[in-house]
Amino acid sequence: MSMKPWISSALAAGLCISTFSAWSGTVSEKGMGSVTYTGWSLSASDRQEAIKKAEVNALERYIADADAAKSRIFDAKKDSIVSHIDDYILGSTTLNEQQDKDAKTYSVVIRADVNSNKLMNDLGTGSTSAADASASGHGSMTFLFLARSQSSVQSFDDRVTKRADTDSNFSQRTSEGESIHAGNIGTSDSKSVHTSASVTTGGSTLRQADKVNWSVSNASEVDSQMTGVFSDAGYNVVEADQVEGASGGLVNIARIRTAYSHGNDLPSNVMYDTTQGAQRAGVNYLALGTLDVGMADRDPVSGNMRVFVVVTGKVLDVQGRFARTLSSIGPIQYAGLGPDASVARINALKEAADQTAHQMIDQLSSKGIH
Repeated sequence: MSMKPWISSALAAGLCISTFSAWSGTVSEKGMGSVTYTGWSLSASDRQEAIKKAEVNALERYIADADAAKSRIFDAKKDSIVSHIDDYILGSTTLNEQQDKDAKTYSVVIRADVNSNKLMNDLGTGSTSAADASASGHGSMTFLFLARSQSSVQSFDDRVTKRADTDSNFSQRTSEGESIHAGNIGTSDSKSVHTSASVTTGGSTLRQADKVNWSVSNASEVDSQMTGVFSDAGYNVVEADQVEGASGGLVNIARIRTAYSHGNDLPSNVMYDTTQGAQRAGVNYLALGTLDVGMADRDPVSGNMRVFVVVTGKVLDVQGRFARTLSSIGPIQYAGLGPDASVARINALKEAADQTAHQMIDQLSSKGIH
């Protein structure tokens, strides 16, 4: 009796779990591969082919934990990556192997050590040295992401309009008569009046959206987090304060902060001045956005305080006569936990800034902008 291929339930469950730590250097990831051989017995080359497929599967599982933009880049470069698989897999350990001699199939499960830095660099989303950044054409980037919390909310009552239309019908019937008695002539008449009316009612209700005013501030934890991510990706990050000083007055942070305190978008004149000012300051890309901080509540699982942050933003190419949008993010919600509301808020802002920066870089990389 030949062995039939099988994988224990514990091992199958283990395939769904990986030690994932993006951009951390080396990541342990499981992979599975199988081959069908044609000879009388399994050869060394058949076994090696299955292991190679398992290594590719490990890379695919690693990328599957990332966002969609990174996955698209991987798919586009997959042939090149597979042909140099040894550059990305530092080593592997066989966890399980099964051979079905009747069906002539061989399956193997491995744990692979993925060189995540190398993979992310080649996908255009990892860390890069200053020299490499210059050679690869990374441009200068400035960003202005502002943290907002609701300062006031004005609600409006529903305005109700009612209408009543009346249709009336009127009819009249008359009759006349005369009588002669002893030489006298008398006359008489009578009238019968009938009226009817029908009433049709209708109306409308006008609802007006709440008017929200925001308290807007710069958040140092957002600036430092985003600066680190963009710098690691090879971008020359210029602080917004410096861009403001070199823009000839076109970039006005206070003006931008005021605009975001009353709405979710910059007025067209403010946007135009800001993009033109960034261009005058010699910046290639401008990132703008808001991080809306919600009210703290209690996390039902951990018991810690929890704060949600909703991020909306975009990256603009300001090198031409008119700015064009290269990347758009959000609205996306992130949460932060902490022993108190202040710590939870800081953690939420840092998490939101980190994830937003990575997603923006991934979207830029998918368009060939590194």
